Amino acid sequence: MTSLEAQLHDFRESEWPFSDPISTVVVSTRQVFKGNLPVLLVSHDDDGDWQVLCATTNDTDDALVVCLGCAYQRDKTLGALADLPRGWFAWREAADRPWIRELKEPDADYS
Repeated sequence: MTSLEAQLHDFRESEWPFSDPISTVVVSTRQVFKGNLPVLLVSHDDDGDWQVLCATTNDTDDALVVCLGCAYQRDKTLGALADLPRGWFAWREAADRPWIRELKEPDADYS
């Protein structure tokens, strides 16, 4: 996965915290973007892909591809994870709780 077409967002480019482009592809879930569940799990995969998940489903039918800009616009607290290294994930117990960062175990699936 690489990037999507440019989209309009409601933040200034100057506040963009990630080194990845705004249009970077992100795997998320319909529960996050259409059901308004909070993001509770973020994975920055070894290959550089991002997953922004609700931690309620592993069903591929729930998967949704969005851009990193849309994910950030949906939840600005993701900016705190802009420096999350490849091969790491972060999780939190609730949207108002702090992020906890951990190195992924080899071959772990966090989707």
